[in-house]
Amino acid sequence: MIEIFGGVFALLLVLFLLMNLFAQAGLQERLEQVSEEGAYKIGWGASGSGFVVITFPDHMRIIETGETVNQGSVCAPQSPFIPYAQRIYGGDRRQLIFAILEGGVATMAEARNCLRALMPNRQITIGWIIADNELLKSVSIGDIPPHIQETLAP
Repeated sequence: MIEIFGGVFALLLVLFLLMNLFAQAGLQERLEQVSEEGAYKIGWGASGSGFVVITFPDHMRIIETGETVNQGSVCAPQSPFIPYAQRIYGGDRRQLIFAILEGGVATMAEARNCLRALMPNRQITIGWIIADNELLKSVSIGDIPPHIQETLAP
């Protein structure tokens, strides 16, 4: 009886592991499809679109990529903000929308100045909103990702 129970248990364990591997592979495929460009985009029809970046007093969070850029290093050569901004402004009628949380104006100003330095001969437009946790929920910047919810929690 013990051998039968042990054998069935081992077989079920192997079956569980196989199912888990297949489910994880399927989940990874779905995540790659969901994280396409513009998952955190605000569209204005033919007028263009804006990509949301949240600015905090000491750092900035690029929502689409989940990357964090510390204040003071927004325009540093290794900053993830530079390739992101170049990709956004590489398209027509696209801009960054800064969701400014309390104390985040200086971080937004640093990013704006960085954009002006990166593309000196191009007209750069940005958008900005003063935001708090409730506003971010109401404008439905998706369901706020967990890493941002933890940062916003009082």
